[in-house]
Amino acid sequence: SSDGYKSEDASQTNGRIFSEGGSHETSQRPRDTTISEIGKIGSVFIIILEHVISSITLILPTPLIDAFTSLSRFIFSFFKSSEVKYDNLISDKHISMKDKVLSKLDKLKNSQNFSQICHLNGFEAESHLVHTQDGFKLTLHRLKPENNGYTSNGKAVYFQHGLLMTSDVWCVMLNKDDNLPFRLCEQGYDVFLGNNRGNKYSNKHVGFSSDERKFWDFSIDEFAMYDIPSSIDYILKLKGISTLTYIGFSQGCSQILSSVSINDDLNHKIDKLVLIAPATTPKRLSNWLLNSIINFNPEMMYLLFGRKILMKSVIFWRKITYPPMFIQLIDLPNKILFDWNSVNIDVIQKMVSYYHLYSTTSVKCVVHWFQIIKSKRFQMYQEKDYFEPFEYPTDTRIDISKLLIIYGMNDSLVDIDTLLSQLPAFNKQHFTQIKDGKVVGRRE
Repeated sequence: SSDGYKSEDASQTNGRIFSEGGSHETSQRPRDTTISEIGKIGSVFIIILEHVISSITLILPTPLIDAFTSLSRFIFSFFKSSEVKYDNLISDKHISMKDKVLSKLDKLKNSQNFSQICHLNGFEAESHLVHTQDGFKLTLHRLKPENNGYTSNGKAVYFQHGLLMTSDVWCVMLNKDDNLPFRLCEQGYDVFLGNNRGNKYSNKHVGFSSDERKFWDFSIDEFAMYDIPSSIDYILKLKGISTLTYIGFSQGCSQILSSVSINDDLNHKIDKLVLIAPATTPKRLSNWLLNSIINFNPEMMYLLFGRKILMKSVIFWRKITYPPMFIQLIDLPNKILFDWNSVNIDVIQKMVSYYHLYSTTSVKCVVHWFQIIKSKRFQMYQEKDYFEPFEYPTDTRIDISKLLIIYGMNDSLVDIDTLLSQLPAFNKQHFTQIKDGKVVGRRE
């Protein structure tokens, strides 16, 4: 028998969701051809414009960039918020840095790696190198309880981040106790935090350079087939234990569900599975233009961003953009694309989290997501229109005894009914709905 634990009030749906449609057409209609040509021209223009702007900015002298920063500070100083510390920060940095909270904010924001972030919170971290069967070298971060003054309970927890992220995102809350990896380490758990191929910590391969297109030829499939199994096996072998607890966020949930469904032995290596904001089959994006691209041809993303790294220039702009302006550059696209209002994170926390939010991944990975949204199926990457893609058998091949799902009712990327239909039936289910930190509903 198995127990399933799911948060929020949602109903179980039976069966699978199949996409509509018949056979693929062998030739494009004139209208589709015209749209495709317009898309190609527009994408070339966007790519050229991005490179021109980046090149111009690169050659700007430092005094001029400082002048723009000062001007931005002056402009933003007129826009007062409800957060006094934030207002002090943008009005006079030298005075605000005397504040302990703002001082820590500044140090966390400018931390260059996971070890520095942990050190600022009084923890020491280790870095381990995991080799995948297809030649990638992944960095696995570790918080060992014995190294941090705590008694080990012999158990291990594995954290997996989401799309365009790194292990940093789990430990950048200003309040140390709000970082789950630190809390679990204090309770004696050996905490491991994974990093997907292609991000800043896992950018090595035995045969390819990160400048080569072959290096970036990966999607969710490679995470499922290689990264997740290799990381879990490494941890279990290192610890000499048989099982661990897996905690995933967003795409980190999709990675483990897909991986377990095609690697039967993983079912017996995970004692508890925690899924936070699981996005296996999002319905759509909130932006009509991107939805049009998705429904027309997800592969158009290759025309916009190429075949390698997705939005590499973000790292450059993050370095030179005035922080309050950089926050707006994150909030605005989130609102446009996903209708997220970011009301559950204050502006002070954004000043830290947003600077550790983005890391590199492949364009192919995003195209894969767009294919899933279009087909309405949690499937492998579709190479050709005339080949039917393999759908991950999550409803029949997952056999993990305890499962916890945590999601927000307004999360546009979480389709809870579809997710439940993709999971096996559990003997026991507990639903809990929480609002403003209080339980407002329960049912069995």
